[in-house]
Amino acid sequence: MTVGGVYVEPLQLTLQAAAHIRGLIIDRVLLPGEKIRQVDLAERIGVSRSPLREALRTLESEGVVSYNVNRGYVVARLDDNDLAQIYRMRSVFEQELLHTIARPTGEVLAQLATVNTELIDAIDRQNFAEVMRLNREFHLMIFDLSPLNQFRREAQRLWQLSEGYSTHWWWRTPEARNRINAEHLEIMQLLEVFDLDRLVAVCEAHRIGGHEQAISVALNHRAPDDAARGTSRVLGS
Repeated sequence: MTVGGVYVEPLQLTLQAAAHIRGLIIDRVLLPGEKIRQVDLAERIGVSRSPLREALRTLESEGVVSYNVNRGYVVARLDDNDLAQIYRMRSVFEQELLHTIARPTGEVLAQLATVNTELIDAIDRQNFAEVMRLNREFHLMIFDLSPLNQFRREAQRLWQLSEGYSTHWWWRTPEARNRINAEHLEIMQLLEVFDLDRLVAVCEAHRIGGHEQAISVALNHRAPDDAARGTSRVLGS
């Protein structure tokens, strides 16, 4: 198939379509439980129906979308028990990754510092989609230092699976901004001195703390769309 005058292999096109759909879910363009209208979605991401269907099958196997005989494909809706299991699984995979990372170069540390600066700026601008992207980039960049490819892929899959349930209300609180910045700076310092045991402990506390604070804020200040659905959204780092 040709896209923009360039020939693209069918498999590559399917993978690109799947990545694009994941992005729409993460950025909350497509919401949990929402029906996926294939004609509209194919138009939006610029692919034909065939690679789109293959992309949706791929995402179904990952648990990102589900298929309903009457409704077709819908964005997966996870309950609190599902999310609790995902965070437990993330803990196992992410700890293993952090224990096996290579010492970061000065260039990697500089990149992490840049991403964190941009993240804090995005919080100040209340650009939720940008905050989520940069936070994900910060942590996945650290996981990339590990040689455990399968662990990295699974950790990223679990991250993507749960990220659509994040709440933007939590990011608006001064406590969240200050805590994230302080903990990210500590993570970078521990990477520089290469204290992996301490790094694992801090990253675990960072993820759990973010999760618990998000739940607390969500219960006290639920977004209108969440209240209408009767759901709560949670956020880990």
